Amino acid sequence: MPVSSRRLCAVVFLLQLIFCAPASARMGGVVLVLSGGGARGLAHIGVLEILEEQGIPIAGIVGTSMGSIIGGLAASGYAPGELRRVVEDLDLTNLLSERTNPIFVPLPSDNLTPRNKIPWVMLNQAGEVIGPLGGLSGVKLLERFAQLASRVQVVRFDELPIPFAAVATDLETGEKVVLRAGSLASAMRASMAIPGLFEPWPMGDRLLVDGGLVSNLPVETAKELFPGYPVIAVDVSGQLRKKKDIRSMVDVVDQTITIFTHGNVERETPMADVLISPVVAGVSIFDLTNAGKAIDEGRTAATEQMAAITRLASAAPSPAQRESLCLNSVVSAISVEGATIELASSIVDRYGSWVGKPLSALEVVRASAEIGERDDIQSVDYRFEEDGPDVKVVFVVQRKPALEINFGGYTTNLHPHRWLYISGVRRDLFREGDALKFNLRAGDQWGIDAGYFDRPGKGPWEMRLAAYNLELETANAGKRAWDRYALGFYKHFTTSDYEIAAGYAAERVVTGGEEYDTSGPTLSLTSDTLNDPVDPTEGALLHLQAWWPNFDEPLFRITYFRASRFADEWRFYFRAGFAEGDVSREGHAVYLGAAEELYSYSGNPVEAERMAWWNAAFRKVVMKSWWGALNAEIFVGMGFAFDDEWERFRDLWEAGVSLSIPGVLLDGKLMFMYNDEKDFKVGFFLGSPAWGKFPLP
Repeated sequence: MPVSSRRLCAVVFLLQLIFCAPASARMGGVVLVLSGGGARGLAHIGVLEILEEQGIPIAGIVGTSMGSIIGGLAASGYAPGELRRVVEDLDLTNLLSERTNPIFVPLPSDNLTPRNKIPWVMLNQAGEVIGPLGGLSGVKLLERFAQLASRVQVVRFDELPIPFAAVATDLETGEKVVLRAGSLASAMRASMAIPGLFEPWPMGDRLLVDGGLVSNLPVETAKELFPGYPVIAVDVSGQLRKKKDIRSMVDVVDQTITIFTHGNVERETPMADVLISPVVAGVSIFDLTNAGKAIDEGRTAATEQMAAITRLASAAPSPAQRESLCLNSVVSAISVEGATIELASSIVDRYGSWVGKPLSALEVVRASAEIGERDDIQSVDYRFEEDGPDVKVVFVVQRKPALEINFGGYTTNLHPHRWLYISGVRRDLFREGDALKFNLRAGDQWGIDAGYFDRPGKGPWEMRLAAYNLELETANAGKRAWDRYALGFYKHFTTSDYEIAAGYAAERVVTGGEEYDTSGPTLSLTSDTLNDPVDPTEGALLHLQAWWPNFDEPLFRITYFRASRFADEWRFYFRAGFAEGDVSREGHAVYLGAAEELYSYSGNPVEAERMAWWNAAFRKVVMKSWWGALNAEIFVGMGFAFDDEWERFRDLWEAGVSLSIPGVLLDGKLMFMYNDEKDFKVGFFLGSPAWGKFPLP
């Protein structure tokens, strides 16, 4: 650090000594040890509030699991009041649920492979077959942690406003790993990787899981890292449950963790100078609904120990002054770990303009999110490394496996479109970064879709093959059935507002013993401003698919979806669409209701030249848990069928109530509907449909 900067830091330090609050000046520092315990760890916030109110300086924090999350954020400069607001805004259901599909929320236009879903079978880059290492990837949690931690930019956690360390477990050796440098977000994510629920988190050559397995109350670590300071341990590890209270998989996991951690907690508890034990035994590890109660219990327990804490602090040394807090770092270089040579080079080129300029952690977070949008990237993290007086930015990339395979299905009692399917993606097939996506559907009606992309990211070429069988029992034209075989070539373009694909496609349709061939140019366009694809609360999605077979009559389908929130747990959804077909050919007509435009007509859709429809739904989140949310919805919809002369010959409507349980264990809906034919129906849906890309071949 330049001499002038050191003098400036010294002046700032002297001014702090003169003008800081008297209580803080009289007190020495204490070291906090924050245990794991899931949502029970929110009690740590209450403890921090009391220490702040009483003017007790914190010389260091060591945390495990949830204790590492609360401790890491507090060490980053979040005041206890800010931590309360962070918890209030934290949608844990959304961050944990990898897959969900509430009523009317559109599926991705390219749903050959479910996004954010952990595959059942994978092939790693070494060609070895592997399975899932956990039920949840935790990638969305990492992204959220990175956003929260972006207010600081440090190389070592000792340089944070409060020195910090996170405890994790090496899954290979079983050793305790103390994380004190690198990426703060990764340290928090690794420390809370509960085995079986979350995938282990790779850091360097290690594969890390929850630190509670070896040290759920890391007092010994705190004594080693901060000698001479009194240690205040906060234990929220919980008590063993009675048999009658073990009623779910989460309860089993919670009980198992408590059993595993009980021994190491008992071993380290006597080493603490003061033990704070908030009464949070009834709080489940993923239950944020009692956040206020858990925080208040932390306040109560800390208040009861305040006399002892004050005595210790009054005799303790003052927290060490850290000059590095005055550092205004400049980026010296950009480097990439875990990526291919081609990808690493593109990242360095893309962000090379940062070199020689002041470091911005917020810009690094945004860049990580941008890189992570590539289809072959699992997650992107970052860390800062000292390079003399400057800092090197290191992006840490986790690529997805070379092969991913998922098994799934879709069934309902309302229409015959039900399948078992195998979907997946094979990467690096012919060249680095290419991908072959595929979906094989088996049932009364079969289907095959495959798309080859020559490279990931923006602007790839795509070759698509498709074949499927479809049968419909229409309300006005009897039974319709055909087989369709298609081949298309598309060029993808991405702008700041739209994703566009233009190309040329050909098809052969076999129906009623007859065959016909058509070909023509295609176009698809998507504009997506939804703030979240899983549980959107604002924004819109516009999607257009068009084809001009034989340059005769254009076929197209345009859909619009809008989401808004007018209360914490209330959503409003609006969906509308229009489709143009050609009723002279079975494979080119439109069928109102066939793709669940109106749920009560999905089993007997109306054949038409063109159709329009709209739906509106009010959704209430009734209950949230780690597996998703139980939603209650009131919905209404209307549809209009037109003939070749633009005469509207059929109006349809429906209204009803739906209960949906989207999540990682079950994606289901139960509906009660009434329509214009005075027909009351009860319908259920399990899984997610795969409707394809009509009218594109």
